Amino acid sequence: MTKTDVVRVHKEKQFLIFDLSDGKQVKYDFAKKKAIGKSGKYVQSLNSQLSGFTVYDLENLCDDEKYVRFLKFVRNQRSYSGCEIYAIGTVLSRISHWSDFEQFFSAGIQQIESRFGHTIDKVPNGLIKICRDYSIRLTNDLYKFYLENPNAYNLAFNKEYITLNSNDLEKVLTRTTSIKISDYSWESAGLFNYLINRYGYTANALLDYIDYLKTFEAIEDMSDVIREIDDYARMMSAISNKFDKYPRHFLTTHQIATRNYKRLKKTFSEDLFKKRIDLSLEDKIGDYVFIYPKKIQDIKDEAVAQSNCVASYIDKVLDGECHIIFMRKKLEPESSLVTLEIVNNQIVQAKRRFNYPTTNKDNEAIEKWNNRHCLAKAS
Repeated sequence: MTKTDVVRVHKEKQFLIFDLSDGKQVKYDFAKKKAIGKSGKYVQSLNSQLSGFTVYDLENLCDDEKYVRFLKFVRNQRSYSGCEIYAIGTVLSRISHWSDFEQFFSAGIQQIESRFGHTIDKVPNGLIKICRDYSIRLTNDLYKFYLENPNAYNLAFNKEYITLNSNDLEKVLTRTTSIKISDYSWESAGLFNYLINRYGYTANALLDYIDYLKTFEAIEDMSDVIREIDDYARMMSAISNKFDKYPRHFLTTHQIATRNYKRLKKTFSEDLFKKRIDLSLEDKIGDYVFIYPKKIQDIKDEAVAQSNCVASYIDKVLDGECHIIFMRKKLEPESSLVTLEIVNNQIVQAKRRFNYPTTNKDNEAIEKWNNRHCLAKAS
C-alpha cells in the first residue's frame, strides 16, 4: 500500500481515522496509544498499515485545520534526543503528553508557547479572543501582562490606527524589561504596563502616540520604539516628574533628554545656588511675569518642560557667570513659556520650547525688562 491509498484523515472522539481508497479504515486509538488495522483489530504498528504515509501527508489530508495546527505543534516539539519529530507513529504517541494544548487549538488559537503553564480554563476569554482573531502567540508573558491590565489589552485591539497593525501591537504589548526587586533578584515586566504603572502613561494615549511615531517619525520596529519610550521616561523622570510624556518630536527630544541626563547626574550645591538667587531680577510686565527659580530642581523642571539645554547652565549660575529666570504668562505662572539667560542685568538669550524663537509680543516684554533693569543697574 502506498500513501495514495489514504484519501482523508479525520478525528472522532478518541480515534484518528484514516479513510482508504478501497473503503476501509485504519484508526489510531489515543486512549490506548495503539493502532487498529484494516481488519478492525489492534495491531503492533501504525506504520505497517500506512506504508509510505508521512506525517506531512497526515497534515495535508486532515480535514480539521485546527487539529492540523495542533499536530504541527506536537511535531515541532523536540524529542528527548533533541531532534525534531517526523515519524507519524511517534508524533501520535506523544499527543497525550500535549493533550492540554489541544484545547487551545480547538478554541482557534494558532500559536502557543510550548512552555505555557496554564490550562485553558484559566485563560480569560478576552485573551483567547485576541490570540485567535489576530493570530497572536499565546505565551506566559502575554498571559501575565494581560492579567495585570486586561482593559488596556482589550482596548489595544479595538482601536482604529493610522499605521499600526496586529504584528506591531504584539511587539508593543509583549516587550519585556527586567525590574530589580531586591539586591539579588529581578523579575520580568511588560514595558507597556510598566510605562502606565511607573510613569503615569495612559493606555489609550500611549497607543495613539506609538501609532503617531510610526506614521510621522518613520519608526518601524515597534519592540524598539516601546523600549526607547521607556528609556526616555526613565531619564526624564530622574530629572523631573513634570516631563512631557508624548513629545511631538520624539527623536529630537530623546537626544536632548540623553544629553541633559548625563549632565544632571552630577550633584549640585543647593546652598550655593540659594546664594546666587537675585529676586531683584523678578518683574511683572504686561501679561508676563519674570520668575527667578528658587531651587536647582526648578531649572531641571524647566529643562524637561521646554526640552531645551537650560540644565547645562546650572554650573554657570553657580559660578556667577549668569542668571536663569523664567518668563511666563501672568495668569499661568506655573506653566513654562520662555527661558531667559541674563548676564550683567541684560537678557542675552531667550528661547521657547525646543529652543524655538520668541514671538513679537514676547520680545516687546523682554525689551521693556532690559530697559528697566539696565537703567536700574546704571543708576
